[in-house]
Amino acid sequence: MLYWNQSENPPLKKGDQGGFLGFLTYGELFSHLAKQLQKKGIVPKKKFGYIHLEEDGKKLQHEDEMTQVTVFRKDCDECGRSFSARDRKERFCPKCVGKVKAREELARKAREKKPPPTPPAPKPAEQEPQVLTGEVKDRVIKEYETYRDRPDYRLKKIHQEIARKLGVGRALVVEALRGIVPKRVLTAEEEAEVIKRYRDYVERMERPCAGRRKTIAKDLAIPFRLVASAVQRWKRTLRPVEELTREQRFQIEKTYFRLLEEKTPLKEIIDDIGSKSSLSHWQILRWLDSIHDGEKLLKNVPGVTEEQQRLIISGYLDYLSGPAPPGPFLHTLLAEKSGATYKQVHKVLLNYRLNRLRDIQG
Repeated sequence: MLYWNQSENPPLKKGDQGGFLGFLTYGELFSHLAKQLQKKGIVPKKKFGYIHLEEDGKKLQHEDEMTQVTVFRKDCDECGRSFSARDRKERFCPKCVGKVKAREELARKAREKKPPPTPPAPKPAEQEPQVLTGEVKDRVIKEYETYRDRPDYRLKKIHQEIARKLGVGRALVVEALRGIVPKRVLTAEEEAEVIKRYRDYVERMERPCAGRRKTIAKDLAIPFRLVASAVQRWKRTLRPVEELTREQRFQIEKTYFRLLEEKTPLKEIIDDIGSKSSLSHWQILRWLDSIHDGEKLLKNVPGVTEEQQRLIISGYLDYLSGPAPPGPFLHTLLAEKSGATYKQVHKVLLNYRLNRLRDIQG
């Protein structure tokens, strides 16, 4: 309850000296009251109620019906700004709520205009015979005769082409040719030639565009799986590269690049490293071959900036000039130093090694 004494405070309206002053609008009176309360150090809050002046003009009665309102602090899901809301379920601020509703309305109309999906076309009835008859078997065997002189064709591809030409299932072709098609195996001469060519590639550290095994298979007209199996069997006869310690790998790499800069032939580099260690010829060669491998796998790795490349290469040269490998692994150390990722460091180092090898060997 507030009382207004006109003798102590300015009149509410100009010329009001007493008597019945009538009714004032809420806005006029509240604005005047707020200013007077602020002068006395009181911060007025918004009020809800009515204003009435008594007839004597000396008392102002303000009956205030206060209502307590809980306000929640929310973050807008659209723009991220904070706003106050009376409903804790509000998701958007007043600036964004209209925009979101308009967008949802457009999306709803677009969904309504979208035509219903057409039902999938019924699958055609299978016309392939499910049972291998004598007639079908004879046709398959006759068709197979045209492939006997094509050793470069894989048996799986032959099955597919015969099935497509005759309009039968591939399973029936496989069943018809079972026991008729001899199983392809490598002769001793073929396997020796495969191993010889693969060893030559490794000793030259050469990698054809199609890959070593695929190139050998194409050149010798031998199925790829047989070439890969022959190479795998040969590798099992060698001492594994995994036996090399970190110190041994470091010394191999360090000596290799030092002699490579002196334009020493690769064979002499391998012999020099082998004479100063107990490692076999192929352990040394296969380790050097592995650190020059993986160019295709890193093709999609994003490049680095010139500054990052400079930091990586300078760090690698510092690594090679040291007496022993550092505590952290090389790629981890260079990634932290340059700010690049592990794969980006690997790509930069691989390109550097390949470029040095190509420049020196021509």
